[in-house]
Amino acid sequence: MAEQLSPTPAKRVSLVSLGLVFLHLGATTFGGMWGAMQRLEDELVRRRAWLSSEEQKALMVAATLIPAPKFLAFGGMVGFRLGGWLGSIVSLSALLAPPSILAVAGVALLSPEVIGEAMVPVQRTVGIAIIGLLFANAYVQLIASKVRGLQWVTGVAIAGAVAGATLMGVPLIVSGIAGFAIGALLIREA
Repeated sequence: MAEQLSPTPAKRVSLVSLGLVFLHLGATTFGGMWGAMQRLEDELVRRRAWLSSEEQKALMVAATLIPAPKFLAFGGMVGFRLGGWLGSIVSLSALLAPPSILAVAGVALLSPEVIGEAMVPVQRTVGIAIIGLLFANAYVQLIASKVRGLQWVTGVAIAGAVAGATLMGVPLIVSGIAGFAIGALLIREA
């Protein structure tokens, strides 16, 4: 029988521990909740045993129902589950701190008025790095799936085509949507 989440936390976690873990996750996890799923499971289920695998999956699905960035919704829900309202505030604040600090630093240091044309290669380099992260994430997800044979090769080819098209100047959103649509039509788990 499927495990249900009870309204009261199964265990209480110190706010300091909760804050430190989510600060680390906020600083080292890229690609949003679905891109970071393996990392979240490693940290919250296997390493810390704060959640069961079923609880984590249920919270991830529930986070998709909240009209907020899914990673933040998940962090707030885990924080609430382990430390109540204060735990939710601590986990969200810790999760947001690293990217917020980097965004403020980027605005201060990389404004077009300050660096002018030097921004173009920086943007290109960051774009290539993002494409690499997305390609690697697609590959890891495909490896972990039940897809094999020609469908597996098709998935790798689509991910490579999206990366290649983006590097050749096609906007990432356009090539990403096209790759998703083609993948949804051609790749199915067994």
